[in-house]
Amino acid sequence: MSKLIDLNNPVRRLAAWTLDYLVIAGYLVVLTAVSIGILASGLHKLFASAWSSALTAEVMGFVLLTLPVVLYFAFCEASSSNATLGKRALGLRVLQNNGDRLGLRRSLLRSALKFLPWELAHFSIWQFVYGSSSRSHRTIYDRIAGTRVS
Repeated sequence: MSKLIDLNNPVRRLAAWTLDYLVIAGYLVVLTAVSIGILASGLHKLFASAWSSALTAEVMGFVLLTLPVVLYFAFCEASSSNATLGKRALGLRVLQNNGDRLGLRRSLLRSALKFLPWELAHFSIWQFVYGSSSRSHRTIYDRIAGTRVS
C-alpha cells in the first residue's frame, strides 16, 4: 500500500519558515539601527582600517549575523519545545529519527549544516567586494579551483 503524501506538512513548514524569517528580519532591523547609530556617531572612524579586508568583514558578518541565527535555530530546536518560534506556532517539532528529543549537539550540527550554504555565499560576497581589488580579480572559487576568467 502506498503512503499518502501529506501536503499540509510542506505548507506548515513553509509558514513556519516564514515566521522564523520574520524573527530574523526583526533582528536585522535592530542590527541595522545599531549600525546606523554607530555611523551617525562617528565611532566607525575608529574601526575604518580594520574593516578594509575581506577576512575582517567575513568574521564580523559571521559573528553578528550568521552565528546568532544558527544559535537561534539550534537552541530553540534543542529546547523542551523542540521548535523555533515559527515551528511552535504551526505545531511542528524537530525530533531525532527515533522520535527522541533533539540534543544540543545534534541541533547545533543540524543548524550549522542548514546555514553553511548561506555562510559560503556571504564569504563569496565579501571576497568579491574586498578581494576584487587584487590584480587577478579572482573569486574564492577561482582560487580554490585554480582557474581564472580572462
